[in-house]
Amino acid sequence: MRTIDTLEAPPSMALASALEASALAKGHDGVVSVGIDVVSVPKLDRLVSDGGPAFLERGWTPGECADADGDPERLATRWAAKEAVMKCLGLGISDLDPQDIEITSSESGAPSVALRNSAAKQAGSLGISKFHISASHESGWATAIAVASAKTGQMDSEAPHQRKDRS
Repeated sequence: MRTIDTLEAPPSMALASALEASALAKGHDGVVSVGIDVVSVPKLDRLVSDGGPAFLERGWTPGECADADGDPERLATRWAAKEAVMKCLGLGISDLDPQDIEITSSESGAPSVALRNSAAKQAGSLGISKFHISASHESGWATAIAVASAKTGQMDSEAPHQRKDRS
């Protein structure tokens, strides 16, 4: 069995390639990038307690706050999803307003993403047309993975998972 450190490509790139091959074989959108994040629920709960309503208003939209209903696990899961989407966009918290990424839930509880302002602009510049999100929380941890896809043939050749270090 091979270990991660012996892979020729970074794990996120290997996952993106596998997902893209699967999607293209089925005639679906092509994968542009993949992002993942993990959040400590107790740590986030302390930040919310210390920061109060102003902290919530800076990090989550009114809709997200309503959906979470003050539950630290639900807030942490939405934060992990926001961070996963930021990674797909090749941006960090210092690059955009967290309000520009909204994690919503359908009646069944399935998460989805709505982008605004700088996040929407970045997605458009990368050719991203859709996000696929999976999120969960358990035992004090929240996690989320985001897969950004574009219509086949419309992917930006400089997608975040394909960029070379330019520093």
